[in-house]
Amino acid sequence: MEQAARAPLSGERIGNYELLEVAGSGGMGIVYKAHDLKLDRIVALKFLPQGLTLNPTDKERFLGEARAASRLDHPNIGVIHGLEEAPDGRMFIVMAFYDGETLERKLHDGPLSAGQAAELASQIARGLSEAHAHHIVHRDIKPSNVIVTHQGVAKIVDFGLARALTTSSATHSMFLAGTAAYLSPEQAMGTSFDHRADIWALGITFAEMLIGKHPFHRDNISAVIFALVHDSPEGIETVPVDLQPIIYRTLSKDPDHRYQSCKELLHDLEPITAKLTAQTQSFSRVESKRRSKVLTIYAQRASGTALRPAKSPSRKWAIVLALVLLVLVAPLSLRSVRERLAALLLPQSEKHIAVLPFDNVGKNPANDALVEGLMDSLTSRLSNLEVGQQSLWVVPASVVRRRNVDDPTAALHTLGANYVVQGTVQGDGRQLRLTLNLISTKNLRQVGSFELQDPNGDMSTMQDEAVSRLAKLMDIAVTPEMLAGAGTSANPKAYESYLKALGLMQRYDKPSNLDQAIAALESAIKQDPQFALGFAQIAEAYRLKNKVSPDPSSIDKALTNAKRSLELSDKLPVAYITLGRLHDDTGKHELAIQEFERALQMNPRNADAINGLGHAYESAGRIADAEKTFQRAAAMRPDYWDGYNTLALFYDRQRRYDESIAQLKRAIELTPDNAYLWLNLGAVYLDTGDGKRIPDAETAIKKSIELSPSYAGYANLGFMFIRQKRYAESAQMSEKALELNSNDSTVWENLALAYQRLGQTDKYVAAKDREIELVSASLKVDPDDAQKQAILGLLYAQRNQREKALPLLTAALARTPEDAGVLANVGEAYETLGDRRNAIKYIRQAITKGYQLADLQLSPGLESLLADPALRPILK
Repeated sequence: MEQAARAPLSGERIGNYELLEVAGSGGMGIVYKAHDLKLDRIVALKFLPQGLTLNPTDKERFLGEARAASRLDHPNIGVIHGLEEAPDGRMFIVMAFYDGETLERKLHDGPLSAGQAAELASQIARGLSEAHAHHIVHRDIKPSNVIVTHQGVAKIVDFGLARALTTSSATHSMFLAGTAAYLSPEQAMGTSFDHRADIWALGITFAEMLIGKHPFHRDNISAVIFALVHDSPEGIETVPVDLQPIIYRTLSKDPDHRYQSCKELLHDLEPITAKLTAQTQSFSRVESKRRSKVLTIYAQRASGTALRPAKSPSRKWAIVLALVLLVLVAPLSLRSVRERLAALLLPQSEKHIAVLPFDNVGKNPANDALVEGLMDSLTSRLSNLEVGQQSLWVVPASVVRRRNVDDPTAALHTLGANYVVQGTVQGDGRQLRLTLNLISTKNLRQVGSFELQDPNGDMSTMQDEAVSRLAKLMDIAVTPEMLAGAGTSANPKAYESYLKALGLMQRYDKPSNLDQAIAALESAIKQDPQFALGFAQIAEAYRLKNKVSPDPSSIDKALTNAKRSLELSDKLPVAYITLGRLHDDTGKHELAIQEFERALQMNPRNADAINGLGHAYESAGRIADAEKTFQRAAAMRPDYWDGYNTLALFYDRQRRYDESIAQLKRAIELTPDNAYLWLNLGAVYLDTGDGKRIPDAETAIKKSIELSPSYAGYANLGFMFIRQKRYAESAQMSEKALELNSNDSTVWENLALAYQRLGQTDKYVAAKDREIELVSASLKVDPDDAQKQAILGLLYAQRNQREKALPLLTAALARTPEDAGVLANVGEAYETLGDRRNAIKYIRQAITKGYQLADLQLSPGLESLLADPALRPILK
């Protein structure tokens, strides 16, 4: 018995395995790095906790699950070779050895960046998705069961082990103590559970990566179990806003309110991951196979410049005639003259109008929320004019806020709006004064201005008058139905409370804002029980509250209020949109589709409804229907660029690159000076992975730089010019990139290579000095980065500092012996040091692993080696 309980020792031989060193340990056992003497490979041996005994049934069940998981052959699932028993009775699992560290150990240094956390969570979800598709549930997802390799690949390990331990009565309590913090509520309560328990555990792990601590941390196991079942997760409000809904949904207490599959989770997470990664890398992606890396642009895919309507030759004479007529009708009031003249001066092409944030004159804090809400309300009422008006499109207020647009010039370039409404609100709570200006963004000319005041402070009546005046300024014929605010309140106080709630809900992420908004709306419907729009907004407030803090009661209240709103008025698109969002949030995509379609029956041009419908189709896997919806949106506004841009990005997500490129070209035809569209076009060309399209990518990137210079654009051009042997241009572009960001060793390497080819020795040496400085600094931050070790080893070899180079090369190979980029750098380093035999060995391995010959040919130091007859067979 004593021998059976003894822990194995490094250097000991057990069966066919020689133990090399301890790779990790924990409550679930000790892991050794070992040499499989029979198959001559490095493996990991996980010795199960001392005292664990499995009966034949448990052992066979575990081995069956472990084998089933290992047969998945997924890059994010750790391979299990088998379950064996030592001569003295000790049991151990034989697994593939991965050079890296557990996620648990990685988190000891604190939270990860949002981009890194999202990328790892996506990888874990992909591995689980594959397992779940084969009806395999892990049951014990947590940071200690995820290995992160030095290449940043997440490997899920210990499939089947949780079930083996929980079925062994001798170790059940041990297992529960070690894993309690990651149990789903249904597991904690001892009820039946399925694959959604893994999604819950992934949600906790994801939150832990982002905030640096467990979201249900308590002082003891009992308190943790209680918190898992009853409490809300803590600290989620500190993570990026885009990720908060995903975290909260994965951590829904009710499995039916969680993501129903990892595929569904990935649908939400992957686009945000791409955006976060792009932001982290200054909208660039680094190809990490070698030190000379290409930066692939990730454009900010939803912005642009304004549409420029074609000029009509007869327009000038129409204006002259209008001025003559105005002289003849001098008896008309001055306001009428201004409005008629403004209508004639406005172009007859599409009018894209945005309501900008209002100014709170006097900075009266009592008016802050009301002023915010007024912007949304006026935008919504102007949108009523869109019905039947093919010449008008109103930019949603949410888009204006999201892009931080607050002046006409920004509205032109960022939103494509050719007209904006600017305004001020002044008042003391008893009486309000509203001043509005309609401005042309093309020439910053004021088309018209007016002031409104109501002695009773009736904001609803004032907005009706504002919409009527603005419609006249834009020469839009209006009907009473367009001006009538469906579902609005006849009670001024109720409507004012509604506006304040709208304003508070714009920052629903702020503590107590949603509660204050709900209180204001409850007050509004108490004052006016027939206020349909108030009920609809309460429904939206509770929907948002559920996103911030998942709670089935919030969903119930949202549904109840939305239905009450429709009972009072079935002509409110906003109520159907809220219902659609509710269903989409809770995974009921088909119900969501129905509600969005009903909203569009009332207003076929409602942007929120169209986008909601398209994404609901996509979430439901109805890709053809999603495509038709996005196509329909583009067709509704054939002279507006953003519809084609949105459709193009849909095609890009579907990897239908040719169609994406075609849509972006249509958008560019409409707004040829839209820098973001050119960035998107270059990004899609690069997404194709087709080398023949690099010249097209180059043209697009050059155009984007011409319109709006960017670091990633210059860096990409620098590298592409090296590939084309245009060294002087390469140096020029890399220099410009470094003017914007001088801390990227990759660009310094590209610049040094260009200088070397140009024979500019002094500049070459200086660039290399800077590269060494940056790579060395990077290794101080992450000493285990094999890529950087190999690069620095090569740099020292180029300086003939053999004693510094060799240890780095050896360390890099030990960490990532299969990495093509590391092998290529090591091979070049040995060639530089005069060791042709090792140079051929590692360059041959690099090519075998997929390294491109074209990249090897970039380096002058490899020219002689690549001509060596020993490499001819593999080069062919």
